[in-house]
Amino acid sequence: MNHILNPTIFEFFTVYIILFGVCVLWEKWVRRTLTYNRGVFLSLFTGYMLLTLLLTVQPMSPAEWSIVVPGSPLVNLRPFRIITLMLQSVQGHWLLMWSIFLPIPFIFFVGFLRRGKIGFSNLFVTGFTASLIIEVMLYVMNHIPHFPKHLFDLDVLILNGFGVFLGCVLFSWMESKQWMKEYISETMSTK
Repeated sequence: MNHILNPTIFEFFTVYIILFGVCVLWEKWVRRTLTYNRGVFLSLFTGYMLLTLLLTVQPMSPAEWSIVVPGSPLVNLRPFRIITLMLQSVQGHWLLMWSIFLPIPFIFFVGFLRRGKIGFSNLFVTGFTASLIIEVMLYVMNHIPHFPKHLFDLDVLILNGFGVFLGCVLFSWMESKQWMKEYISETMSTK
């Protein structure tokens, strides 16, 4: 492994299989609630969390480094500053897209875990709180030697909040349909 933040496909799937195995063993022998559908759900959830972790801990982008003043704290509290810089860069559009679309599956996983019995506002607060916790943890990890530096960025929270909102709207709309209610019930069933 060259670097923990840049794993090969083999290393990624090795870690994925280990994490998935732990989840399946937990469901099978501790909770005794493993079904085929829950196994598929766990597989997708484990893969999503691992990919999210790898994408989240990547080093700062050139746009973020361009606003950092040497010796100052790594904090951007000016809204739309980084967004504007990213829109001007070649790869910035992809970074913006990830910041918006990465929280959407999380909203669906939370909705499934709550078996669809969660209101729009609670779903939004859960998603936004998770985003805020991740940003704070990344900022705190700046004090770990040899760990990539991360900017506590208000713009990322804005983009993630927009993605959480989109995910909540989409989940709420889909959850109102009978087929989605049946699918959630079927997926999360313990029988």
